[in-house]
Amino acid sequence: MKSEEAQLIEACIRRDERACRQLYERFAPKMYGICLRYTHSTAAAEDVLHDGFIKVFENLGKLRATDALGSWICKIMVYTAINSQRNELPLASCDVVDEVKNRDYASSDEIYAKIDAEIVVNAMRDLPASFRMVLNLCEVEGYSIEEVSKMLKVKDSTVRSALTRAKQMLAKKLKSEML
Repeated sequence: MKSEEAQLIEACIRRDERACRQLYERFAPKMYGICLRYTHSTAAAEDVLHDGFIKVFENLGKLRATDALGSWICKIMVYTAINSQRNELPLASCDVVDEVKNRDYASSDEIYAKIDAEIVVNAMRDLPASFRMVLNLCEVEGYSIEEVSKMLKVKDSTVRSALTRAKQMLAKKLKSEML
């Protein structure tokens, strides 16, 4: 007996509209949130979501039985978002990690404890695309520096630098929001 998810996948592969709609409705809300983290606007997030689901439906036949459907769809959305933002990713100029000046970790920790998720998401959305992308991939999605450097086709040091700068910019933005 096949699982409900396996039956849904098979129906989608057969292009059953009801099954495709069910799959979309099941995963779209979470995937939209992921798309929002990587884009600069709701319209751009909707475009990425749309393009991502086209790729999902085109490639469902390639899904291995060992892959978790939700994780597989998430990975497609992340790669779709990266590709959609590629023109906005001037990471090549970030090869050297800057000295971090005027760090105030004690007060930052206090501020972070008081911040709700919406403030963080909005602050992240204001980051330049390249920094937002690296911060999302490393800190939100949990990819390693090496994995992100391969995804973005840049050096590890570039990713480290961008991540450091993104964290600095985010901390500064959050600190100003809380004051």
